[in-house]
Amino acid sequence: MNRAQAPEIKLIESVSLPQFQLLHLDNGVPVYVINEGEQEVVKLELMYKAGKWFEEKNLVSDFTNRMLREGTAKHNARAIADKFDFYGANINTGAGYETAGAVLYSLTKQIDHLLELLVEIFTESTFPDHEFETIVTNRKQKLAVELKKNEFLANRNFVNALYGQNHPYGRVTEFEHYDQMSTADLKAFFKKYYHTSNLTIILSGRFDEQLIKKINQFFGAQGNGGEKASENITHASEPAKELIQHVEKADSVQSAVVLGNISINKKHPDFLKLSVLNTVFGGYFGSRLMSNIREEKGYTYGIYSSFVSYPHGGFIEIASEVGKEVREATLNEIKHEINQLRNELIGDEELQIVKNYMSGRILRSIDGPMKFSETLKGLILYNQDVSYIQQLLKTVREVSSEELLELANKYLDYEKMYKITVG
Repeated sequence: MNRAQAPEIKLIESVSLPQFQLLHLDNGVPVYVINEGEQEVVKLELMYKAGKWFEEKNLVSDFTNRMLREGTAKHNARAIADKFDFYGANINTGAGYETAGAVLYSLTKQIDHLLELLVEIFTESTFPDHEFETIVTNRKQKLAVELKKNEFLANRNFVNALYGQNHPYGRVTEFEHYDQMSTADLKAFFKKYYHTSNLTIILSGRFDEQLIKKINQFFGAQGNGGEKASENITHASEPAKELIQHVEKADSVQSAVVLGNISINKKHPDFLKLSVLNTVFGGYFGSRLMSNIREEKGYTYGIYSSFVSYPHGGFIEIASEVGKEVREATLNEIKHEINQLRNELIGDEELQIVKNYMSGRILRSIDGPMKFSETLKGLILYNQDVSYIQQLLKTVREVSSEELLELANKYLDYEKMYKITVG
């Protein structure tokens, strides 16, 4: 073996995906089961169609989910927290644009003790007023702190410019929104969306068949709880007319910059190839934006680009924080890198490095049952099957510089991008 010579790099032809089953509880709730791994641990994820897309008032989806652990008909917030702690489990609740729910991590041998409480949280939450007021006060204080940060302001103004205040993807929170919401709104939202007709379960880890039976015992016995969330809800977007927006903060030593425009999401046939182009541009530490603006110019500690995908839309975002004296120079360099991608073919060596990096990232996304459950969740949200992973791998392996040049001209146009700066 010649240790002075690096081993030959070969692109991955295909991957062996973890095995999973799609089962249905007695009431029809779909359960995706990934029974693999060596450790006796379990991840149980509940996904309800109860995200921001479905709310009629700002913050209602988020607060409904946030307050699920603040009290039920049988337990107060302290008792709920103590029980999860006693059995060494961890539960995280969260609401996104499409779904809301919880992720429970537990030792396999202890999860039996928690299933009944988990069902209780999602069926008998009481939304106590005193807990609600405490959370509102804390959130207002947090917003006041965040509004002083350039990066927060720039991102906030950016999405609002793309979609407008009446669209979930562009809506930003003002202090008065907290006062326009009550526990009555949360209870109504909870009743309308948190039921078995809107529920999907993902179970991953190492366990026996008895656990599936117990999940069916607790979650499958609830009956068909209500009307399924409508697939026909739409929201009108109102993009800002001004592409260039600046918020002056004279005391800042840095400026936050965010650029981008409306683009495609994962459902579009160009998205897979576009992921390769974005990785070259600003999608990893060795990208062109990082090499130029961080390594060569020293304007920033980090800069990235991404094609953000949601089930009902998507956009490209380029973001960084730079010294205030080099803000305009940074914008010029971003423009330069975009124009170079639009006018020159990506070299074979650079493209090969990106393909190797992306292949490794695909492997990490399916490494173990719990990692794979995250990937599977993303596929479920877009009504895609696991063949999407093999398609991505094939696209990474086969996409050419000529195709990427064409995509750059189709989707990257500096002149059409919003340029939001704060500082």
